[in-house]
Amino acid sequence: MASALSFEHPVAPTLRALDWSGDPQVRTPAVKPSFFRRLLRAVRSELSVTPRTMATYAISRGFPQFAFSRTRTLLLRAAGVSIGAGTSIMGTLHITGYGSPSLLSFGRGTAVSGPLHIDLGARVTIGDRVHFGQEVMLLTMDHEFGTPDERCGRLTSAPIRIEDGVWLASRVTILPGVTVGCGSVVAAGAVVTRDVPPNSMVGGVPARLIRNLDDDAPKSLRRRRARPANDDV
Repeated sequence: MASALSFEHPVAPTLRALDWSGDPQVRTPAVKPSFFRRLLRAVRSELSVTPRTMATYAISRGFPQFAFSRTRTLLLRAAGVSIGAGTSIMGTLHITGYGSPSLLSFGRGTAVSGPLHIDLGARVTIGDRVHFGQEVMLLTMDHEFGTPDERCGRLTSAPIRIEDGVWLASRVTILPGVTVGCGSVVAAGAVVTRDVPPNSMVGGVPARLIRNLDDDAPKSLRRRRARPANDDV
């Protein structure tokens, strides 16, 4: 009687067929992640920009050049960049690299006139009354030479220091580990690979000493050729 009343659930064979845990020879097939999960994983692995870095770029780029300089500078301070009193950021401050904006500091009375690109892999210290021309680059990261099958080797970094009173003209590039001494001038387009002595003028690729500067303001060739602005009126 008991055997006549017993019955088997109609879906039981299906459930047993799906239960592979008891059979060591059977493995659950790998489920391919969806496109969006793979995209999210790729973004997470590649996103090395900190929120503060993104904020500094958005703030400095959000205003026209030479306009709202005080507002831009105030917002950059709020984003974590150390900026001394009287310093004016008049153009885009483009920070790249894995370092935090806290590694960057500006002294007092410094002027950044154009786009300034700073690659932050190590500390960048900018002194008082430093003047930046257009499209200057401060690069703290470099690569060692590798083997012939891949010449671009291990990534390295070293700090950059720009001392008081320096003038970096347009499109100057400062490479890792360089200190530019007080009162120096770096000519437009120069690539500086080694320390610059105080009160000197350097230029070229790579930058070399052009002349030593004394305590007085030297009269440049451009100044001798210049004429008062109202002469053309």
